[in-house]
Amino acid sequence: MSGREEVIFSSEEPRSVEEIGDFLIQIGNKLKEQGFFNLTQGDRQIEVRPVGATKLELKYEIEGGTKHEFEVEIEWKPGAGGAGKVDIT
Repeated sequence: MSGREEVIFSSEEPRSVEEIGDFLIQIGNKLKEQGFFNLTQGDRQIEVRPVGATKLELKYEIEGGTKHEFEVEIEWKPGAGGAGKVDIT
């Protein structure tokens, strides 16, 4: 593969903090119990199944002093490993 990024699924929509929390809990529960989860939008469904060595990336940014952004990214690639562990407190 040429290293080019291919976007398979993309979504951005307003949600309350509670809805976002519930959504993340659902993802966590599905990963813990089944090792995968499905994203469904309309009649389209995408299975997300991290396999092999996985990496969790967390990023918190402030843009222009007014926009705050927190990103959660799960990455997997055979043979890839992670560094230090970050916990939620």
